[in-house]
Amino acid sequence: MNLLNEDNVVHIFLSRIGDLVAANLLFIVCCIPIVTIGPALTALYHCTLRMVKGNDSSTAKTFFRAFKQNFLQSLVVWLGILLVGVILFLNLRFLIQAQGQSSYGKILFYMSGALMGLWVITALYIFPVIAAFANTTRNLLKNSVLFAFMHFPSTLAMAVITILPMFMTYQDLELMPLYASCWFFFGFALTAYIDSFLLYRIFRPYLEKEKDPQKEEQK
Repeated sequence: MNLLNEDNVVHIFLSRIGDLVAANLLFIVCCIPIVTIGPALTALYHCTLRMVKGNDSSTAKTFFRAFKQNFLQSLVVWLGILLVGVILFLNLRFLIQAQGQSSYGKILFYMSGALMGLWVITALYIFPVIAAFANTTRNLLKNSVLFAFMHFPSTLAMAVITILPMFMTYQDLELMPLYASCWFFFGFALTAYIDSFLLYRIFRPYLEKEKDPQKEEQK
C-alpha cells in the first residue's frame, strides 16, 4: 500500500483530519470578538459542506472567502438571534417563577417554550443555509424554518449532535481540561462536519435546481 498516494484511504483520512483541525482553529480565532460568531459559523459550515460534497481545496482560503462574502448578512442574523435568545431566556426564567401562581402563567410558559424550540431549530439551520444559498435574509430565515420542519428527524438528530456534546462538557468538571482541548482542536468543526452530512442531503436537490454558476463555484 502506497501511503503517499493521494487516493489512499489513510492519506484521505489524515487529510480530512487536518482540514477539520484547520477549520476549527480558524473558527475559534474569528469568534474572539464575539459579535463575529455568526460569520464564523457560516464560514465553518461552508468549509464542511464542501468537504462532504467532495470539493477539496485550501481550507484557509475557502474559510476566509466565505467569511468575507457572507459577513454582513451573517452578522445581522447572529445579532438578531442573540437578542431574541436573551429575551426568550429571561422571559422563561420569569415565567418559571410565575407559572405556579396562575393558569395564565402556565400558558405563557408553554408558549415561550415553543418559541424557544423554534428559536433553537432556526439557529441550527440559518448559518448552514446562508453558507449554501444566496438569497435575502428574510427568505433564508423562512427557508431555515421550512427545512427544519420538512426534515424533522434530521433536525432532531442535528439538535442532539450539536447540543448534547456541549451539555455533557459541563457535567464533569474534572475532565473539563480534556473537553476544552477537544473543542479547541477539532470539536466545533467535527460537529459541523457530521451535521453537514444531514444538511447536504437536505440541500442537494435545491442546490441542483439553483444552478447559479457564481454560487456553485464557491461550493
